[in-house]
Parts: sequence; C-alpha cells; structure tokens
Amino acid sequence: MNIEKNTVVSAEFRLFDRNGQLIDSSETNGPLVYLHGAEQLLPALEAALDGHAVGDELSVELTPEQAFGERVEALVDRAPRANFPGVEQIEPGMRFQTQLEDGQQIVVTVTDVDDEWVTVDGNHELAGMDLRFELKVADVRAASEEEIAHGHVHGPDGHGH
Repeated sequence: MNIEKNTVVSAEFRLFDRNGQLIDSSETNGPLVYLHGAEQLLPALEAALDGHAVGDELSVELTPEQAFGERVEALVDRAPRANFPGVEQIEPGMRFQTQLEDGQQIVVTVTDVDDEWVTVDGNHELAGMDLRFELKVADVRAASEEEIAHGHVHGPDGHGH
C-alpha cells in the first residue's frame, strides 16, 4: 500500500541540522506515526512522503520557510518574575504557555533568568534552521473511520481514547 490521504504511516526517522548534527531520531523518541492528509506534519515533509511504500527510504531537505519558519525577534521578550505567580524556581529551558495580545496561545521557552526578569522565546526551537530528515517507511495501513473522524491515529504508537 502506498502513502495517500487517510492512511496511517509509521516511519523511522533521523533529523539533522544544516551542519549534519543529529537533532532527533526514532531511536530516541520512537517512530513518526501520523494520519496522512490530516495536517499533522510539516506540509513539505508530508508531500515528500506521499506515494511512498513500506521499505522506501528518502532524504528530505527543508528550508526554514518549509519547516518552522524564520526566527522572529519580536517573540523574544523580558517579563517580570511577578508574571510567573506560584512558580518559585524558574530555570532556562522551562516552558510556559502564554497568550499574545491578539489572543493567540503560544509556548515560550525560558532562555535567561535573574532576580527580577525572565527572558522568554516564543520561537519554535528549530525556527530559522535548514533541516534534513532521513526517513524509512516502516508501515502503511488504511486509517479506520474513527481515526479519520478524529483526525489522528489511535492504537499502538498513536493516540488512545
């Protein structure tokens, strides 16, 4: 079976930055399992997988625009520690959900902290990076009606209700 809309795909992967540094892999975090056509992957990555079958291997290079966008310096901000009530220990790397002025919810990562201020970054951690995915299709199956209706994979390696 080939990968097409409403198929469940499982793929082994390795993700590298432009310098060939390994960022993530299925060896560390398990296979990539998703419902094809449900907008769960980066569009360029999903398009590259379209039509492939079990055993196929491919390398996909993505520009920042195709991946997580360019870095936006306006998403880096300093906030008073008082904006983090109930959080006694704040350290770089911690993540918090916040709301922008336009109402959009984003996750920010703490990048620096001192006695008065917390610097947070709302950019995706891979924003501004050229990326290379090396993929091997491990399994392709037809999605169930329930998976299609819910817009995600159920069962092993997927989401369970």
